[in-house]
Amino acid sequence: MKRLLLVIGILLLFSACGSDRIAIGPTGMPTLINPSLQAEEIYDYEQYEPYEGPIESIAINAPQIFETCDVLRLSMRHPMTLNPLLNEDVTVARILRLIFEPLIVLDENLRPTSHLANLEFASDLSSVRLTIRSDAYWSDGMPVTSDDLIFSVTALRNAPQNAIYRYKVENIASITRVNMRAVQIYFHQSSICAGNTLNFPIIPQHHYRNQTNPTSHANMNPVGNAPFMLESNSPMHGLRLIQNPHSFRPRSQVAEIDVIFLPDAQTELYAFDQGRIDALHLPLTEWARHHSVRHINHEIFPAMYFEFIGFNFEREKFNNIQIRRGIAHSFDACQAVRDVYLDQAVRATSPIHPYSFGGGNYSNIEYNPTRAGALLSTVQLPVTVLVNDDNPQRVSIAERFVSSLNAVGLPAVAEILPYEEYFARIADGDFDMFVGGVNLAFQPDVEIFFQGGLFMEDADLKAAFDATQNVITESLYLQAMSQFQQNFAETLPIISLAFRHSAVLTNMRVQQNKTPAPDNPFGWANLWEIR
Repeated sequence: MKRLLLVIGILLLFSACGSDRIAIGPTGMPTLINPSLQAEEIYDYEQYEPYEGPIESIAINAPQIFETCDVLRLSMRHPMTLNPLLNEDVTVARILRLIFEPLIVLDENLRPTSHLANLEFASDLSSVRLTIRSDAYWSDGMPVTSDDLIFSVTALRNAPQNAIYRYKVENIASITRVNMRAVQIYFHQSSICAGNTLNFPIIPQHHYRNQTNPTSHANMNPVGNAPFMLESNSPMHGLRLIQNPHSFRPRSQVAEIDVIFLPDAQTELYAFDQGRIDALHLPLTEWARHHSVRHINHEIFPAMYFEFIGFNFEREKFNNIQIRRGIAHSFDACQAVRDVYLDQAVRATSPIHPYSFGGGNYSNIEYNPTRAGALLSTVQLPVTVLVNDDNPQRVSIAERFVSSLNAVGLPAVAEILPYEEYFARIADGDFDMFVGGVNLAFQPDVEIFFQGGLFMEDADLKAAFDATQNVITESLYLQAMSQFQQNFAETLPIISLAFRHSAVLTNMRVQQNKTPAPDNPFGWANLWEIR
């Protein structure tokens, strides 16, 4: 029980963290290379001379002469390193994505698309060929090469345990050099979701080779390939970024970016209020509170903040599916999500995002208080529902939920607790139900729910999810995802509520011209305008 609830507590704690795992489908048949050979055994480092010709000749779409405009002001925590593959802080990673391009990006349906590299999957999804785009250059003028990609995978394998992108290479069995711009990656597990390993930036080996100290001169003075590059680094104050003339992206409307080092989220809010920074990425709870007190510009985008109501399966009554269904029938979750989250969340009936490939709503538990009363008529014991007091939306959900239970004859009370006490009560098993949330991966992945014990043991539900991970065609994946979500609705291991959206706030002088990428909130800052 302790392990089960501790993992649930960790899930709740992760609501403040992020990860951006995603899924991708096959796009073709590459030529195979022997996967038994290790990368170090089959490629040699090549030396390239810096490109010193005119910018215009790098690529057809290369930027010309940049226009001057005002400085954009952003913030992050004080960095322990500016090497994106060694970094462990999400706010630092957000800024480093302005300097380093990822291999892929997510679209509005949470599906990855080619970005720095084009992808060509083998028909059995056991491998993928990545071809780096021909107009990709580092900010020092040298070309982005296959050796850089191989070097980056090796660097991630040796990165600190908590490095943000380290887990991305766990499914990479080997990587082989095809030519100067292409590699072949082989996966440990063939799956429609194998491409989740590809959403990470790469670094140039000529700059970072043998740089094992995170605070070395090279690691604190990055050479990247995105729209901006480092001009200066003031260890006590912040960074100055300028336009990267070698970027393959359209020329930026923003000439310079000042990044201020701030110690925590509350200080960032204050700095935004005082006009010291121009933009802020916030989850819904803080966004809603801030939005109500001042005029700002904002762009809302889908996020993986999953809200739900959990059961304590150590309470025997909750192992009865009829009781769980009665509880679900008593609560008008659709109306509650509309009233509490307004247009800042999307209703979900499982931990699969409705916007994602294969996602949908399959619930067969409609609001029916008469049915709920009949199913709960034999339940006499009161129900205690825990909720943390620092999340007003969850508090409102909990109050509506217990009111619905009382209305159908099931005594219920909401205990609104400080987060530390809320967490401790869950860890100790001192509750019946709780309103909580977790920041899930972009790739549909509920394995942690099974491992943590949040779902009761159910072989059919586990098998249905495993089937989504083992198919190798998109049509079979869609069928498997549909089957899992239907099984989930029938089993009802939790009461799913919604996926909250997130937002990028800017003051009135900044205009965002594109919806933020779900996995990279400041990723299109090169398109922003300062007025």
